Amino acid sequence: MLVLVVLVLQGLVLNNLAITPLVAPMVYIVLLIFLPIESSQWKMLGAGLLLGVIMDLMMGTAGLNTLTTLPIAYFRHLILFSSAGLSSISNEEGVPTPKRLGLRFHRYVVTVVVLHSLLFYSLEWLSFSNLGVLALRIVCSTAVSLILDYTLILLFSKRLSA
Repeated sequence: MLVLVVLVLQGLVLNNLAITPLVAPMVYIVLLIFLPIESSQWKMLGAGLLLGVIMDLMMGTAGLNTLTTLPIAYFRHLILFSSAGLSSISNEEGVPTPKRLGLRFHRYVVTVVVLHSLLFYSLEWLSFSNLGVLALRIVCSTAVSLILDYTLILLFSKRLSA
């Protein structure tokens, strides 16, 4: 259900919503955030590739989403364990949720969303000629993305932690 909601929200609503040129929220990354902690590296990379390709097809971005979801998928365990303070994959299992990880979950989500935004908008811009506008776009889009991601997290975390 979460996958369908996120894909419809991102593909049909957010991609066609022209708030301002500085705000282009990306909520689809929440699907990688909610993958089980014990997922293998291959499953993470496969999920990142599939999600990136689907979003590239929906957005017409010719590989940009794939280029940004694959590093997030590859480094997800490192991000999860460093930002959430988990010692090893064998100690934790299940879907990362606020109930399971507490405040550590929020550091994890913010880290993933910020890294994704930095990668996505830097690659989209492909120039540092107007660094101020790029930085403003990253900050604005990340803030709106976090608000929307947390809305989805609040709606779906109870179902996922059960």
